Amino acid sequence: MDTLLYLEELALIRPDNRFKAQLCLGGRTYPYEDTEALSLLHEQELAYYRKLQYKRKHSFVLGRYCAKQAISAYTRMAEPQLRQIWVQPGVFQQPVIMLPRTEPLQITITHCDHIAAAIAFPEAHPLGIDLEKIDSANVSAIESQITASEKQMIADTSLEYEAALTMLWTSKESLSKILKTGLMTPLPVYEINHMDIRQDCIVTSYTNFAQYGTVSFRIGRHMCSITHPKRTEFKVNIPEIQRLFGTLYAADAR
Repeated sequence: MDTLLYLEELALIRPDNRFKAQLCLGGRTYPYEDTEALSLLHEQELAYYRKLQYKRKHSFVLGRYCAKQAISAYTRMAEPQLRQIWVQPGVFQQPVIMLPRTEPLQITITHCDHIAAAIAFPEAHPLGIDLEKIDSANVSAIESQITASEKQMIADTSLEYEAALTMLWTSKESLSKILKTGLMTPLPVYEINHMDIRQDCIVTSYTNFAQYGTVSFRIGRHMCSITHPKRTEFKVNIPEIQRLFGTLYAADAR
């Protein structure tokens, strides 16, 4: 399967404990063939795939591919059989892993256009991930959902406006995933009250969810956000991700 793939094991360091998670990012600029989907998707996933419109099929398959690569890497499957892994939608459309295992395992998935990402993590330590395209067409929609204090917070920074808005959106959506609410809760509930702009990422915190923090970073024309328990420390190799997926965007531009 000709897909750009990045895998990284994350060490989740807590004051009194340590966990691991498996990050996977994938990129592909051209559609999957149905034969490729057959080799990747569980029979239950295939039934859903066949109902999708053509444009949505590609991102669905890419998202499931990243999820299953993350799961197989986390569980250290000797010979990954991706088609045997079933990622089932829960009652709130949250992804649920259907796989015999000794350790309770969860997955968070995101996909947009020709890029997708997933993190496999232990049930004891929740995580959420989201990515969205930085697009001027989304500005008015996002502006309508942010608070006055968030607008002022953006104005007080040197961040590119569209990127900053997308960062707010992905941060909130990744938080909603960790809470398993999705975006069914009014977005002002997820209000961001602080942004710490660092060399290669932005770290945010929340007015109503002080126990969580989010790390956001650019991947080409997309913004990616990972939400985690605030007292957890971890590192993502952001420069390597940006270098690797920069080649994908360069190829897409030609």
